[in-house]
Amino acid sequence: MKNIAHHLSIFLTAILFTHLAFSQSATPERNYDIRPNVIDEYRQRNASALRSSSAQSNNVPKSLDSDLGIQRPVEAKDKGFGYHLGFETKIYHTNNPASVDGGPYKTSAGIWENSLRNNFLLGAYDLGGASFSPIFSLSYTKFTHFGDDLFDTFDFDSLGLSFAGIFQFSNGWSLRPSLAFNADLNPREGLERQYSQFAPNLAIGKSFSMDPVQAFLEWSLGYNFTDTAYTAGTADDLMNRFETSLVGGLIVPFGNFEFSPMVRFALVDYSKVDRTDFMTSLSLQLQYAFAEWFKVKLQANLSARNSDVDIMDFTKIDTGVGASLDARF
Repeated sequence: MKNIAHHLSIFLTAILFTHLAFSQSATPERNYDIRPNVIDEYRQRNASALRSSSAQSNNVPKSLDSDLGIQRPVEAKDKGFGYHLGFETKIYHTNNPASVDGGPYKTSAGIWENSLRNNFLLGAYDLGGASFSPIFSLSYTKFTHFGDDLFDTFDFDSLGLSFAGIFQFSNGWSLRPSLAFNADLNPREGLERQYSQFAPNLAIGKSFSMDPVQAFLEWSLGYNFTDTAYTAGTADDLMNRFETSLVGGLIVPFGNFEFSPMVRFALVDYSKVDRTDFMTSLSLQLQYAFAEWFKVKLQANLSARNSDVDIMDFTKIDTGVGASLDARF
């Protein structure tokens, strides 16, 4: 009887795991902890907040007024307030929209991404040897998948709010403490929240001038407090994680063109599960400016994750084109 019971338990367990595996493959879910545009968000943040108050002393090169470099606020005005409104649309192909290691869902699809960003400079203050500028940012982005019906459920909208205090020093160093909130919303369910995270962060950066080429490095340290509304039967904060990253890049202008390679390395440690990831991202962007307020872009991104949980590993390549409109007041 014991042998029969033992074999029966193995059989039932096999059925259970087979059912779970089938359910997961039949209804794939987006990996909410994989932000689809980490480097793009970094580019936009630095493009949106364009010139520190130290620019008043004409020490900031014109080429730093671009999509890369250490974040610097809009040049201060007499009233101490600046505003930047930016819109970007881009369409790209990805060979791994589900960010998986293998299986039937490691297949190609297209993504159409539309972003609207608002940045408010709340004054610029001379601290003697440094400038300080608080910035409030509000963004809304729509991600629409096409080309494969498997990923219809992957569409989502993302709402972002952030507040940063930027200390800019004359020797090229910067310090940026920040608080950020992101919420992913389901456009098929009345914008019901799928996932949200609150992230305090501290970043230290250094810019280098090799006229006309500019270079920068930034190291950041932060923690993500998360809430995954769609994860039934598990803790809502299962994706809480500590993250530290190093970002570096170049700005190479030539005429109306600008080439900007960028690389990011991140170490991610999850608090609620026994898991540590190493993330790598490489981005290459070629930009052409028809005017200061209108630019078109070609971009290629390579992203990879190496995790001590093998099934979490993945590699993906995204390539596409985009255009941006910017206004500053």
